[in-house]
Amino acid sequence: MKITIFGATGKTGNELIKQALDHGHEVTVMVRDPKRLPKFSKDITVFSGDFNNIDIVRSSVEGQDAVICTLGTKDLYKNSGLRTLGTRAIIDAMRVVGVTRLVVMSAMGVGESWKSLSLFNKALFALLMPATRQDHEGQELAVKSSSLDWTIIRPSGLTDSPNVSAYEFGTDIRGKTSTVSRANVADLMLKVIESKIHLQEAITITN
Repeated sequence: MKITIFGATGKTGNELIKQALDHGHEVTVMVRDPKRLPKFSKDITVFSGDFNNIDIVRSSVEGQDAVICTLGTKDLYKNSGLRTLGTRAIIDAMRVVGVTRLVVMSAMGVGESWKSLSLFNKALFALLMPATRQDHEGQELAVKSSSLDWTIIRPSGLTDSPNVSAYEFGTDIRGKTSTVSRANVADLMLKVIESKIHLQEAITITN
């Protein structure tokens, strides 16, 4: 498959590229600074630009079989709007060029998954990270209101374990440990596009 990945310079994006190449997929990315990309086992196609340049966004998704968005920001306490604005630009570009399959990484506790959080994690989100949740909510609204074949992936707290291990996922599950590895998230993202499952569903993943 031909897959475009946004958020490719982040830790989850890096892991996703590695696994996609291991699965034999052709990978395209759009990044602001190509120098931030590490070396991978195979060549990838790189577009340099940001979401203000809609022509670059369109070029990066044109002719692809699927698009995966792992946009994020290191600032947990300020709503930059990156996830929402970037995802809207991706959706608009996909509509123009006729690509329909979209997988987006959100977070456990967003949308209807709020009820699955423990009281501690609800307090954490509400008191310490309201801006992050607001951006995720805007992102999910853009995805759900699109006419695309979307899937939203909501991981619990992300860890950097490099190994794919046993994990649980579904539309109405609670986190056992409130964490999940980025490797597992990448594995699930590829699984849903390769198997064409969970169309127009938001699913939580956790260990």
